[in-house]
Amino acid sequence: MGKLRAAFASSNNAYIDEHFGSAQYFQIYDIDEKEAEYVEERRINPLCKGHCEGGFEAAYDLLKDTDAIFVLRIGESAAGYMIQHGKRVFEAHGFIENIVNELIGDGFAKDTDNDNENVVLASGGADQLAGDEGQAYRKEAV
Repeated sequence: MGKLRAAFASSNNAYIDEHFGSAQYFQIYDIDEKEAEYVEERRINPLCKGHCEGGFEAAYDLLKDTDAIFVLRIGESAAGYMIQHGKRVFEAHGFIENIVNELIGDGFAKDTDNDNENVVLASGGADQLAGDEGQAYRKEAV
């Protein structure tokens, strides 16, 4: 059975509401094909205020045991750095619980060994991610 450790940029452990570079909190969950378990909250000093082109090592060190990172927004440089270091990166918005349930339903944890595909979630995509909360996603190779 596959298991995915995911980090969600959330200041309140309920809703994805932080950009990667300005995030202060990441909520960590272990997700498998049947359930999710909250692990802990991790705190980080924001990497930048606005646009930044480097200094992502602290975030990588904080999240190095995770497989996927869900944030409200992430810049190209930061996404590239995390992807090069083996992380799957997603832009998403919505309630963490709804997104986690959708990931379980989609069998997302089964696909944790696929190193060739990274997916970006963005609002306005074709498939609903979390029901009626307005979240949607679009899969794209990065």
